[in-house]
Amino acid sequence: MPGTVTSESGIICDWKQAREHCQSDEKLLHRAFAFIYIGTILDQETTGPMSEALRKELANDMSNALDARETAVKWGLTHDVSETNPLAHVGYKLASRVLRIDRPLIDALTNELLAAGKMDCTQLKAWLDGHALPLDFEELERGWGF
Repeated sequence: MPGTVTSESGIICDWKQAREHCQSDEKLLHRAFAFIYIGTILDQETTGPMSEALRKELANDMSNALDARETAVKWGLTHDVSETNPLAHVGYKLASRVLRIDRPLIDALTNELLAAGKMDCTQLKAWLDGHALPLDFEELERGWGF
């Protein structure tokens, strides 16, 4: 997140900036958790000994999940971080479904990011416009009872 998170690798998403455009803080938190957990799920699929870079990524994922939990409290969705498990659970389920639907696209994007090293929002949007079919999160959430 610009100004708040630094990372040597991985994807950084400033999901909080979408709050003014999102109709529901709860949906935004579900999607934030989904974004975090997609990376975690992919990281955990790695076979063989865990590298130092992967350890850092998993620690970064945990830090981002804690930030999402603290944001849920700050935005008044829960009274305490310990009450955020239902939000995280929905995010994890959403991440799993997105991976099942768009795994080839996610793998291609991962390879693109590894080759490029870095993409800003404009570059990412251009890449997605050229490679991805539209995925309507509203429809995905409705279809799965979120």
